[in-house]
Amino acid sequence: MKYIDEYRNLYLVKNLINQIKLTSKKKVRLMEVCGGHTMAIQKFGIPSLLPENIELLSGPGCPVCVTDKWFIDKAITYSRLPDVVITTYGDLIRVPGSDSSLEKEKARGSNIKIVYSPLDALSFAKENPNKKIIFLGIGFETTSPASAITIIEAKKQNIENFLFLNAHKIMPPAMKALIHEGIKIDGYICPGHVSTITGSEMYLDIVSRYGVG
Repeated sequence: MKYIDEYRNLYLVKNLINQIKLTSKKKVRLMEVCGGHTMAIQKFGIPSLLPENIELLSGPGCPVCVTDKWFIDKAITYSRLPDVVITTYGDLIRVPGSDSSLEKEKARGSNIKIVYSPLDALSFAKENPNKKIIFLGIGFETTSPASAITIIEAKKQNIENFLFLNAHKIMPPAMKALIHEGIKIDGYICPGHVSTITGSEMYLDIVSRYGVG
């Protein structure tokens, strides 16, 4: 990766931290809303480098972590039906529902298949026309386009045994919900991949309405 050595240059990092400490006097609470940011911040010990007046909070950046139990319960119910195959991303397999999980249902005999993309699930549906193939659509704006193009392709190819169970979410309502719950936040560190797809305009209402930067 270009510039990786510069980002890990001890001299540059120390100088940058000193500049932050000299510049930043006001107490602020910043929340990241990206699972990748959360992992990187903890991996490189960013909280320990910042002055005490800057507090970092972790928000709802992982689509699996914010998937409701009702969605898992519904997927489990469908998995118990005859001639149904549930296709899902691997990281959803262990998420608990009310009294079971997809992993447990698979061990009990349900037909649950891990795929890497919805297009893989569509291909599987074409290969198994006598089965109903249900894909579990989860994620924020980053995974929605792949789901959308797969649905379009399924319609174009007239594949009638391919179904979507949808739990896609968009980021701004989740960010607003945190503010409504009374969590004191001065600013968000917005998700990079999501923002690349959507642009920054979708956050402007949060800035103007709530004064959160």
